[in-house]
Amino acid sequence: MTALPTDVARNSVSTKRAFETVFRAMVSVLERSTPATGQPRREQAQAMAALCVGGMVVARAMADRNYADELRDACMHVALELGGWANGKKSKHEDHKRTPRARAAAS
Repeated sequence: MTALPTDVARNSVSTKRAFETVFRAMVSVLERSTPATGQPRREQAQAMAALCVGGMVVARAMADRNYADELRDACMHVALELGGWANGKKSKHEDHKRTPRARAAAS
């Protein structure tokens, strides 16, 4: 999903439909997994999916890997909040996450 958006946008309608089918499936999984928060689940799921894909697309285009890691972490945190999993606090996934440099230094 993260490697294709630019190429898909320049391609045929059938290619766009195929990409959309996969994206809709991703949204559907997120929608079913999202706890009720009073906001429309589909809207939340669409935003989470777009943050996940878009955040990765932008991060992959950056030269500064630490900034790219920071961007991915920010997108994940906001997506988890949208899904009702983070409640404004760091998720358990973020507590254990380290940048590639930190992982390399620890090994």
